[in-house]
Amino acid sequence: MPLDIGVGILLSLGVAELFHVPATIGFILLGIGCALLPDVDIITMLFGSWKHRTHTHYPITYIPVSIIIFALFGPIYGLLFTLAVYAHLIHDTIGIGWGIAWLWPFSSRKFLFFPDDARRKTLGTFATWTPEEEPAIKAEGSNSNWVRDFYFRPNFLAYIEYGTLLIALAALFLYKQ
Repeated sequence: MPLDIGVGILLSLGVAELFHVPATIGFILLGIGCALLPDVDIITMLFGSWKHRTHTHYPITYIPVSIIIFALFGPIYGLLFTLAVYAHLIHDTIGIGWGIAWLWPFSSRKFLFFPDDARRKTLGTFATWTPEEEPAIKAEGSNSNWVRDFYFRPNFLAYIEYGTLLIALAALFLYKQ
């Protein structure tokens, strides 16, 4: 999540600069919200049986939404939405995540690049699997303490996440001062 927030900030500043518009607080919050949007399914999990990384993590879902935003709100908001959402999906395809079904609805196979150290031993540098194979993979390489081990202990991917957030906050602080 720190990476998504940082990327949302950086994309907001970049799109504002590209279109020569001010990066207001609202615009930056919109960029952060768009970068976090695919994880909205976590909230729905509290109220039902919806699973994380399904519909809101299917890249094709956002193509018509992006087109509608471009049509209704223009290229500034359309570009920010598209870049932020797809940056999140790319982030979930790398590292500690459980991959993305990039080819859905044509294939439910998930893809993951550069898994964390524990799963790299069994999956290698690039992994792909079907939903039927996922329980066995999770049983073999799952970490029930992943929040503690990833976010609160030094490791390469955490440095990238927190480093990106710090760079984004510095850029925000230095923006137009």
